[in-house]
Amino acid sequence: MRTRLATQSDRLAALDRTRQTLGYVETLKRGFAVVRADDRILTSRATAAEAAGPLEVEFHDGRLALGAAPARTKPGRTPDKPDQGSLF
Repeated sequence: MRTRLATQSDRLAALDRTRQTLGYVETLKRGFAVVRADDRILTSRATAAEAAGPLEVEFHDGRLALGAAPARTKPGRTPDKPDQGSLF
């Protein structure tokens, strides 16, 4: 019984290693990137990327937003100025 359990455990570990190598994260580590727009993965420049709004590119070490509109402040609001304090 112990031999069979050990064999099955080894087989499961090998299958898990294979599963991990087939995932997209391992592909990112080899230098590729995933491009997203509106939570969809884009696969073509002509049909999807040119019509999409802001894009997000995922690399092996993080994500990068491209083409996003700059954040706007509310009209009529001025940023708070730091208090200079007393000179005396």
